[in-house]
Amino acid sequence: MDGMDEDAGMDQHSSGHPRSQYPEPHETPTFAWSGQNVSHDEATYPEQQFPLNGNQYHDDPAEDEELLSDADSDYLDLQTDIAKLEDSVRKFRKEQRDESSDEDEESADQSRTRRKGRDVKGRVITRGPRKAAVPTGDIRARMGRASQAFIEENYEEAKLLVEEVIRINAETHEAWTLLASIFRELGDRDKTLLALIYAAHLRPKDATQWLSAARFALEETGDHRSKSLPSAKFCFSSAIRANPKNDFEARCGKAEVLREMGSTSAAIVEYRQILKQRPHDTSILRLISEAYIDKDNVKAALNLYSEAIDFYKASDSQPGEKFTWSDVNIYVELHAYLGQYVDAVKELKSLSRWILGRESELYWDDVLDDDREWDSDDTRRVLHPNFCQGKYGLHQYGDGLPMELRVKLGLYRLRLGFHAEALSHLHWLGPENEYYADRVLDYPDLFHEAADSLYQAALYEEALVFYRALRSVSSQEDAGIYLQMGKCYLNENRNREAEESFQQAITLDQDNIDARVQLAKLYEALNEQEQAFIYVNEIMNLRRLQNSRKKQQKSQDITQDNDTLMPTVTRTKSYYKPKRLINVEERQRQEQAASDRLQEQYSVMRLERDAMRAGDEKATLAWMEAAADLIDDFRGFKTFYPWDKYVRFLGYTVGPARGQPQTGATPLDADLVEMANRISFKLGADVDNRNNVAVEIPENYRGIPFSTWLDIFLDYALCLVRYGKHQDAYEICEAAKDAVVFYHSREDMFLIHVCWCACAVLANDEETCVSACRYFMKDYQFTTDTYRMFAALTRLCQSPISWYSSGPTQKYMLRQIKAMDYGLVNDDARRKYFSEKGSYSAQDESGRLIVNKDMDIALLMVYGHILYTGTSYAYALNYFFRAYALDPENPMIKLSIGLGYVHHGLKRQSRRASDKIEERQEASYNVARTYQMVGLSHLAIPYYQEILDEARTSETKEDLVLDAAFNLQTMYSMGGNMRMADYITSTWLEK
Repeated sequence: MDGMDEDAGMDQHSSGHPRSQYPEPHETPTFAWSGQNVSHDEATYPEQQFPLNGNQYHDDPAEDEELLSDADSDYLDLQTDIAKLEDSVRKFRKEQRDESSDEDEESADQSRTRRKGRDVKGRVITRGPRKAAVPTGDIRARMGRASQAFIEENYEEAKLLVEEVIRINAETHEAWTLLASIFRELGDRDKTLLALIYAAHLRPKDATQWLSAARFALEETGDHRSKSLPSAKFCFSSAIRANPKNDFEARCGKAEVLREMGSTSAAIVEYRQILKQRPHDTSILRLISEAYIDKDNVKAALNLYSEAIDFYKASDSQPGEKFTWSDVNIYVELHAYLGQYVDAVKELKSLSRWILGRESELYWDDVLDDDREWDSDDTRRVLHPNFCQGKYGLHQYGDGLPMELRVKLGLYRLRLGFHAEALSHLHWLGPENEYYADRVLDYPDLFHEAADSLYQAALYEEALVFYRALRSVSSQEDAGIYLQMGKCYLNENRNREAEESFQQAITLDQDNIDARVQLAKLYEALNEQEQAFIYVNEIMNLRRLQNSRKKQQKSQDITQDNDTLMPTVTRTKSYYKPKRLINVEERQRQEQAASDRLQEQYSVMRLERDAMRAGDEKATLAWMEAAADLIDDFRGFKTFYPWDKYVRFLGYTVGPARGQPQTGATPLDADLVEMANRISFKLGADVDNRNNVAVEIPENYRGIPFSTWLDIFLDYALCLVRYGKHQDAYEICEAAKDAVVFYHSREDMFLIHVCWCACAVLANDEETCVSACRYFMKDYQFTTDTYRMFAALTRLCQSPISWYSSGPTQKYMLRQIKAMDYGLVNDDARRKYFSEKGSYSAQDESGRLIVNKDMDIALLMVYGHILYTGTSYAYALNYFFRAYALDPENPMIKLSIGLGYVHHGLKRQSRRASDKIEERQEASYNVARTYQMVGLSHLAIPYYQEILDEARTSETKEDLVLDAAFNLQTMYSMGGNMRMADYITSTWLEK
């Protein structure tokens, strides 16, 4: 907008506000959600002028000055910006007046005088937004059609009609509110909130508009609530300024938002402002107490509550009417939070007595060692000399005390060491009575708190009573209960019950570390070293996984959003659960039950196998579910694995996790490391050197032949990689590789590694692909197809060639070439050129190493291309020429040599070979000839032309000039450009 347009815009607003803040009826806002275009001369309505990020908006300055302490700090900044804008407009208008007529100048002066706040008669003009124009008949008709379309649920048509109304007059409040309703029905929460805030700006003095927008930001934005908090804060602040005399809801909402945003101090300021309006309001006291606890200033909350208690005791209101049992609970908890248990007991009894109407019985405050005042009968109360039996009913003593406060009283007594008194209170919950199951449902938190407190007080049998009550209710059953029960059993030397409890805790929470720690200690104490060692290593693995848990969660979220991935099978890793303390009959019964279950799973696999291999989704999921159980059982059978493999493929590892350095980032507890070393020593040796392989290997397992087991492993790995579970697929392949029933079969190992390579290719995992290919290059050394397979598989991986040309791969292939060369020279050459013997790895049927008798061209070319991709062209040419000497007619070798020379020439940096004119011409000619050779004539022509251009200024005439001219003539002739061909001939070739 030019200067005149800006001035005109200011003339139309007596408030002096920027024109773009309040669009004129003829102006059109620009919508971020609309595909309609607006011409440049139509006024825009930027989003930043109605911010969603919490920036404040200016409305009535006169009232803002009075309420400045209630407004946000952004108000001052915005007021300053408006003042600057008005000043710049005045300066601009002054310049315009100097060039205008006297009449125009007088008119402008009068207009400026009116904008200062008074009209010609001296009346005060209210500053602020002007009233919106009355909707025209056309707008009312359009709004009517839009409303009808909305009622008929034709939301797209209604949205178009509303947007057209806003294009005509952006100040139509009804249009914005209807647009917000449309977006709400369409499920677009962000645009709904934006429209509501636009609508509220059009009626800035209507607090209900701001509150409506704020409530929407908090209650209906779903997962985007955190992003909407600044918008809610802005709306609440605007509502406070719109109605400062009745801002209770707005201030409460703003304080809540500030707490959620982490601005606790600012929230406390808001709560204190509310307390000035509503002194001693207990609902606000509760909220401000929570804020003070967050700021670790509990004493301030206690002082506020003490003042409120004094106020309510002195007031005419009935006890418990305004200061309720909940407030008593909060007040005594504040004392307990500070560790003031004596004061907590005293205040609890005093306030409860006041609410129950026995405030006059102050003598009970002198009874410090027991709580006879709150017994269910008068048996102990009559022992007090001041007690007057019958003066008050039983409902004003023990029966009148709420259960929550009675349990609190018991817990405080427990902390003070009055165990008998504490148990008498806690047993009001009736945990040992099976008919009190409803009590557990009504007071689960009280049962938890009582049980945990009793455990901390070393009252294990009493704690078990409460834990069993919680366990009896299925809705309250969790791993924490069984973990605590197990600890209680351990302290009571009931090892079998402790083992079962810890195992159940792991069943309910597969990642529970504490239960595993307790089991490891239990098994070590019982000299069950192998089981203890398994759990120690499992704990270490879980600790290491905690660092990558967030990354894994993000990956799982992406996986769940992909409809092509596994939708229902989300199995948690099964962990080993040795129950060494159960009797023989129970163990046999469990083994038979497991065998029957696995046979049923095998039947499902056989039924669904063909459909699974045909790609049927439902059959695949059913087959995988059954296969997972069978494979877990197979991997848990110790006979099939050496000790170190058995531990590792149950899911544990003695060393650092894969991909982590030895000094892993996750610090392991010193006691766990010490336990692991101690158990390893007791087991007899370093775990890595133990190979406790059974002498007799059975021919089948669970009645299933081992060949079928191998098919199950490989099919399951391929299914896992199809659903994006690459690492799980690799683990299955590795578990099959290390099973002794497959390890000694050359054919089985070949199939396992072929499957492993297939999984890596499907996963585009070049690192694993290169690693798996090494097996074939090692066991089938100097076999041409193994090197061709390596090259082909790495080419199939749709990923960068970082691992193909990595340092470890280069070193490995170079060792292969050295081993090949070692076997082809005589002893003198070996002593002269080789520092070590060739690293032969392939063996014949007799177990003797296989030594090569000739060179392998594929090996030379693979290593040459590895150097080539690493831009070591000169070294790559060496191996290309060795291959060329063996097969001079191979076109691929010739192509590789040519490309090596071309790229080596382009890379030459040791000296500037093109400093001289003739060398520059040679370099240009080589590039041009290469482009022409591969058919890129349009790239070759500029380089040929460069040679000719240099020849015009050169005193000598090189042979390359004629060659370049001839090649140019040929390309122009073949391209049909005879005019340029004739020009080149006459200029360069006919001389």
